[in-house]
Amino acid sequence: MTNFRFTLCLVLILFLTACAAPVTQTTPPEPPSATATTDNSTPTLTVTPDAALGRVEGRITWLSSADSATTPPVPDVTFQLDRHTGDYLKYKARSDADGYYAFANIEPGSYGFGIYLNLQIKERNCDAPEIGYSTDLKWVHYSTWNKVDVWYDVIFSGEDFTIEPGQTVVLDFHLKCS
Repeated sequence: MTNFRFTLCLVLILFLTACAAPVTQTTPPEPPSATATTDNSTPTLTVTPDAALGRVEGRITWLSSADSATTPPVPDVTFQLDRHTGDYLKYKARSDADGYYAFANIEPGSYGFGIYLNLQIKERNCDAPEIGYSTDLKWVHYSTWNKVDVWYDVIFSGEDFTIEPGQTVVLDFHLKCS
């Protein structure tokens, strides 16, 4: 009885397969153009600016206490925008080898801003760097923890900022040792 059921199922599958619509081969769409960053050759999308949308950009650097002109970049920091009006939108970006980050074609609205510093302990200039900023958004140091050889810091804006159509908001940050 078991062999009969198996044979019946196999015949049914072959019949249905033969009756299926023919498969047509289509050419996949071209991927978006990409450029490689110099730090780790991770591709980044090239985005054509849209005048109806906004942009947020900036840099994050270390501020040397001995020489304020020396500002080495802080690469691989994750930044996040969270829209708190209308549709809940979330955008993420990472700083490149020069400490530069950018969010392009951002829907207009009010956003909160988050900074996720995930630095190797050997990359930190001190145990507890303070963060400085170009715009005061009532920054809140949410948490700090160490896991293996990475030191994590999470910082959020305490107030939102508004992005208007076509506007570029510049938010620069620097880390300094006290």
